[in-house]
Amino acid sequence: MEYESFTPDDWVFDTRFRNWVLNPAESEDRFWQLYIAAHPAQREAIASARILILYSQHPSEISGEQLNRSWETVQNRLQTPVVRPLLARRWLAMAASVAAILLAGVGYWAYQNSPETYETAFGETRKVTLHDGSSVTLNANSRIRLARQWKPDAAREVWLEGEAFFSVTHRQNHQRFIVHARQLDVQVLGTAFNVFTRPKAVKVMLESGRVRLSQPAQTQRAAIVMQPGQLFEVRANGAPSLKSIKPEFYSAWKENRLILNQTTLADLIEILRDNYGLTVEVQPEELLRLQASGSMPLANADDLLIQIGRLFALDVSRSGNHIRLKKL
Repeated sequence: MEYESFTPDDWVFDTRFRNWVLNPAESEDRFWQLYIAAHPAQREAIASARILILYSQHPSEISGEQLNRSWETVQNRLQTPVVRPLLARRWLAMAASVAAILLAGVGYWAYQNSPETYETAFGETRKVTLHDGSSVTLNANSRIRLARQWKPDAAREVWLEGEAFFSVTHRQNHQRFIVHARQLDVQVLGTAFNVFTRPKAVKVMLESGRVRLSQPAQTQRAAIVMQPGQLFEVRANGAPSLKSIKPEFYSAWKENRLILNQTTLADLIEILRDNYGLTVEVQPEELLRLQASGSMPLANADDLLIQIGRLFALDVSRSGNHIRLKKL
């Protein structure tokens, strides 16, 4: 083979040279060591061709720094002092620039295709405006996850953990809006509703508009179309229920209020656990059945504990996140 007249393009398409670049073997190292030592005028073309071959095979995986290190490796393996020519450095700079552009593009694609997440800490509420103009108010210790962009011909999907109030914007193309709440899917067009999804129960309260509920895991059950002023609830290990309620009872938390309607102490303890991350010990356990009705501000955990103590005539003691309630 007359390699002496090879240009970088010739080297790129030479089968033996490509195999050595992509799959270096000791048996071939000896040949190329002798060849480069005997033909220093070809070092520039070989360096340029090698960079092109590596980059063409793995463009998004090879950075300029990696190419630089691989060139140094070849020099060491050949055990021949090789001075990188100016043109080789130009090829390296060009490859590094293109690699940076491609890696930036891959990074942007990954960013666009990664989910967008909004969440709240214990005791925090937060209002978020989504891409389509819909608004979501997150209750404490809650999270929603959704795509960074919704395709016009696909449903607008949101995954919820915790509790949130949704005010959904209607689209001219009647694009569906779906909230995935554990085992329940809530499908809407344009409406306002509250979704509660905690370990003990999943609840949907419809304030206005219309929603369609389905349970993907329960294919034998027909979908339920809710009317305003209704509450659908599925408790753990329990049958689902649908009843009429006063919507403000279930959405007052947005205004930092808590409305009690024959609410038990056990229900309030769930709020302390779910919204504030507290563990509560009650002595004796019969106190859990105590009930109360009325309205109270919902500012923070300490205020809520004070009001619970006054409401049920309880002694409240706190040690970190552990609460002890007992009869006065």
